[in-house]
Amino acid sequence: MVAVLVLTSGCNAIGNAGPSPAETVTAAPVPAVETANRTTTDRADCAAPRPGPAPESTPAPRDEPVALPIAEGRINGSALAALHGRSLSNYSFHLRAGSSGEVWALPDVAAFTYEGIGLGAGLGSTQSGAPWSYAIGGRLYSLRTDNGQLVFDERPYRADSPERDRLRRALTGERWLASRVAPYNYTVVGTRTVNGTELRVLEDTLDQPVLRRPDPRAGAMLEVNSTLYVDRYGIVRAARHVERLRYVPKAGIPNETRVSTLEVDRIGTADLHRPAAFCVTNPDAMRTAAPTDSQTATHTGPTTVDTSASNASAVDTPTPNPPAGAQTTAPPTTPAATRTTMADS
Repeated sequence: MVAVLVLTSGCNAIGNAGPSPAETVTAAPVPAVETANRTTTDRADCAAPRPGPAPESTPAPRDEPVALPIAEGRINGSALAALHGRSLSNYSFHLRAGSSGEVWALPDVAAFTYEGIGLGAGLGSTQSGAPWSYAIGGRLYSLRTDNGQLVFDERPYRADSPERDRLRRALTGERWLASRVAPYNYTVVGTRTVNGTELRVLEDTLDQPVLRRPDPRAGAMLEVNSTLYVDRYGIVRAARHVERLRYVPKAGIPNETRVSTLEVDRIGTADLHRPAAFCVTNPDAMRTAAPTDSQTATHTGPTTVDTSASNASAVDTPTPNPPAGAQTTAPPTTPAATRTTMADS
């Protein structure tokens, strides 16, 4: 059986997280983590502890919306992505990037659950992405698949670590947005109210196709249709980014349409949970990654040394199914938005 990891009782899962000086959040108790003391909800077949109740971090009302980064009458996409990341990290949230990445996080991503590989979190010993990642009580746990087996990794998760800053940008969707909207400018075209939340509607200002070379064989004309919905706090609550690539006929390359979507449907609360894949009924379904000089593995399951590299894509690939022997039951969530890549006729 996989042993439950031992953590100090009452460990602060929020660390030094807190809102920026310009924002305030509602005070809430710090979530506790499971300890080695057995309870009726303890799981001896799980490689990571379960979280305690997650605190709320309700945004304070704003009389005026946060100013958007405008220069010469246009909103800069790169600066907007950075504003989104800074603002969202002040609160607990739930975020979905297409069908390939979903996040439940506490403020400053001090504790989080991440399922997917579409946000480029780069967890795991190969740094190419782990489909299941989970941070609680100052520890970071991740699982990836290799040849039909789960590979478990554990390491410290400190507020001052470079990894914490990198994950903050990835899990808030800042990197996702930057990779798509940074090259473009936007303008506000109106407002929309969704579930009582007023959103500013932004559209790209690119009115002519531009030449790109996404394939080494030929260039293509790129058309962009990008719409963002930004709330009063500067958070991009929804995005739909469409890129159409048109090749000349003699290139012999099919035209392509890429549709990317992002949604932040919950701010102030997060259904923080231990991914079901961390619990296995068959101990042989999981092995521990070889520890590096900066970490010591405490997982007591099979000790096969992990030496293989993963080639999993960080884009457009849905979360893999757990191998045989892994648990598959997960908390109910809202239906995933879609992210599609298709060839045009």
